[in-house]
Amino acid sequence: MSVQGPTTGSVMVAAIAGLATGLLVAALLVAGREPQPRVQEVRTTPSPTTTSQSVGEITVTVPGSVPEPLVVTRTSTPAPRTVTRTVTPSTTPTELPPSTTSGFRRD
Repeated sequence: MSVQGPTTGSVMVAAIAGLATGLLVAALLVAGREPQPRVQEVRTTPSPTTTSQSVGEITVTVPGSVPEPLVVTRTSTPAPRTVTRTVTPSTTPTELPPSTTSGFRRD
């Protein structure tokens, strides 16, 4: 006779059933608990008493605020003036004085 152990599938089913049972027991324990009282529900201070008194007429003067006028200053810059001149170079050679030749000698 051969003895066969539990299969992987049967182990998984048993594990899922155990988990579901644990969750069910936890939910029942939480549901059966007495709820904790909230801080807002517990009142130990008495409510304040209110009194009212009649007061005579009061005049309030509020100065009307008038916005200052909006001033817009616009300046326009004229377009630049373009002047075209034609310059014709001179065809006569000019000699520089010897002091401005910066050390070069002309022979």
